[in-house]
Amino acid sequence: MNRSLRPRLRRLARLTALVAFALLAVPALARAQARPVQTRDALFEWDAEAKLLYLSIGFRDVIDPELQAKLSRGLPTTIVFSAAVYRSGASTVQPLSTTAQTCRVTWHVWEEAYRVEITRPGGSQVRWTTTVEGVLRRCAEVRRLLAGTALQIPLNTPLFCSAKVQVNPLSPEVMQKLKLWVLRPSGTGTAAPSDALFSTFTGLFLQRVGDAERELKFNSRPLLPTVVRPSTEQK
Repeated sequence: MNRSLRPRLRRLARLTALVAFALLAVPALARAQARPVQTRDALFEWDAEAKLLYLSIGFRDVIDPELQAKLSRGLPTTIVFSAAVYRSGASTVQPLSTTAQTCRVTWHVWEEAYRVEITRPGGSQVRWTTTVEGVLRRCAEVRRLLAGTALQIPLNTPLFCSAKVQVNPLSPEVMQKLKLWVLRPSGTGTAAPSDALFSTFTGLFLQRVGDAERELKFNSRPLLPTVVRPSTEQK
């Protein structure tokens, strides 16, 4: 064989191997993308007086034993929950509204307690707990998270949410944008399709696969929101 041909043949062999690998990888990728999104139960509540929609849902499974061990060792942890609310059975896939919650956990040696800073529509608050269970109760679930208004979402309509949870997002830019979105001055703190920040939010948190230590995506089961009315005693 001509020696000058050998390098070309070796390059051709490597190229052939790469093409074969790519052809094998494509079906595997397609199968991975075709996996059904897991579903779980959520609670939607309408505040009949304020005409606001609230969402409650849990996602403790995002905190695996390794992450629990890190929490126990006092390593700083940030948990980001973002969700879009949809009309069940609608022919379009346009979200009706969006919402988010971030939870930053730091261990304070002198207090021997976790400082939990929770940011959600309406502002931020700080809570303290001495146990990992206390952290999970505050950060691995959302309770009555503001998710929309009667101007955004029709009443007496079954809804579901599409959600994503990220643990320790690696991009400071993402965290800063989320904080600005949640804390921006507005009447409700949620984003609707007419909001200039709506497309930014959905693109940043619901479509892009972000860099994070752990990520979990799921949908809630369709549900007709429960209507909550203030009691006469509260009035």
